[in-house]
Amino acid sequence: MFFLISHMFYLRLFVILIFESMTTHKTTFFYIILFNTIFLTPFVYAKNSIDKKMNITNSLKNVDTENDTLEVINCLLKENNTHRYRGEYDLAFQKIWEAWLLADQKKDQIVLQEIHRSLGILYDIFNKDSLSIHHLNTSLSITKKLLTQKKAKKHIAISTYFSLSSFWRKRKDYTKALIYLDSCSFIDNYKRELPYVITDRGYCNLQLGYLDKSEKLLYRGKTLLENIKSPYLVVNLKFLGELKREQKNYTDALFFYKQAIALQKETNVHSEMKPDLFDKIADLYILKGDYINAVANLKASQKSFKRLFGTTNKNNQRLFEIKNNYLAEITENKKVIETQEAIIKTKNKKLALIFSLLGVLLLFSIGMYLLIYQRNKIKKISLINDLDKEKNKAILRVKSKELTSHALKMIEKEEAIETLLKIIKENNPTEYKQLQHKYAKGNDNSWEEFNKRFTEVNVHFHETICKKYPNLSPTELKHCALIKLNFNSHEMAKILNISLQSVHTSRYRIRKKMGLDSNESLQTYIGSI
Repeated sequence: MFFLISHMFYLRLFVILIFESMTTHKTTFFYIILFNTIFLTPFVYAKNSIDKKMNITNSLKNVDTENDTLEVINCLLKENNTHRYRGEYDLAFQKIWEAWLLADQKKDQIVLQEIHRSLGILYDIFNKDSLSIHHLNTSLSITKKLLTQKKAKKHIAISTYFSLSSFWRKRKDYTKALIYLDSCSFIDNYKRELPYVITDRGYCNLQLGYLDKSEKLLYRGKTLLENIKSPYLVVNLKFLGELKREQKNYTDALFFYKQAIALQKETNVHSEMKPDLFDKIADLYILKGDYINAVANLKASQKSFKRLFGTTNKNNQRLFEIKNNYLAEITENKKVIETQEAIIKTKNKKLALIFSLLGVLLLFSIGMYLLIYQRNKIKKISLINDLDKEKNKAILRVKSKELTSHALKMIEKEEAIETLLKIIKENNPTEYKQLQHKYAKGNDNSWEEFNKRFTEVNVHFHETICKKYPNLSPTELKHCALIKLNFNSHEMAKILNISLQSVHTSRYRIRKKMGLDSNESLQTYIGSI
């Protein structure tokens, strides 16, 4: 309200100055009036309360299929464009938010792209730069993805780049605007003349000082727009007016501005341009010294501005009502949310404590289970090992007894053979020599069989003693094997078919190689191996 009063104050001051000094051109006040009013801020409606606040059309409630939903969304988008062209921004916001609610549920990227573009355009009208560029960039991001997936149509992509170009054009960044305009032509592969793009490119060149190039582009754009009877001709005529003004051709400039206003009234589109057009016409009348027409156009500008953005405008009153209801709803919801958050926080703390205790209990249970399991496993393994040891000892004892028995039979056999050989020697000396040689050979075979059985039974003994005392001779190893089986010297002499003295000599050598003292028992030491 303050800024509207300020607006009127400067207008009155301007009129007084005109009538007090008809010869002075105070064009400065014109620009003060033009930029003095701050646009009404539209409010972003929360999606959670959109159904309550926006009175969504009954047709939306009966949507059953995806095709029906998309049809409704497209209808809402068309209505949004219609209301925006007519300057009914409250209804435009309403339709676009309704469309967003449905599109968000369906996750349809194509319509979401158009929704963000439309929101960017609406926020641009209200000079909400950050919101506008956010939605336009979001629309562009979706467009690029759709182009990569080959789902976006060319005209949709062109519209997105064109909207971004318009945003930067209005912010006087004409170089960046031209880059986006070039992107429009690039997407179309430069196949067609795009009248919108040509028009905006002409204006950007005008602002950059390339008047000749600007004039060619704007007139070409005018021709193309007239051929297709496009409402964007209003914008083109406005730009032509600015070109003529820059060329100091005020008559033509006034002509194009008036043509733009007439076409705007006829088509009822681009209503947001009316205040600026009236201001520019007033400025030209001031330059011509026609202050009466200048004041009339300033009044028309103020009236148009108030109709579009004034607080007394019925459309904007609806926006204020939405704002007040929205703020009340937000306050109420905030209290409810704070209460719910406090309850949730308390519950979360309790749940965290319960889960912590359960976690500790679970870990303790797992630990106890693993401990008991490991103990039982160790006990089981130990028991198995003990049983295996006992079993192996029993087998060893049995086999050792078998070896001992075999050895004793060998001794008996040796004694019998010796007795027989003595008798044969007395009766038949010649036969005795042949039998003695044959007996010696058979004795060696018997020993080899015995040694083989002993090695099979006492594998570890043989390996250990060979590893520990590698300097023991094969004969000494035989003696060690018989000592292991607890044979005395006499029995060993008979088995090995050697003298008792040879057995003692061999035992002495074994003790020496093993490094045993005279008081240590060879029998006990070898038995322990």
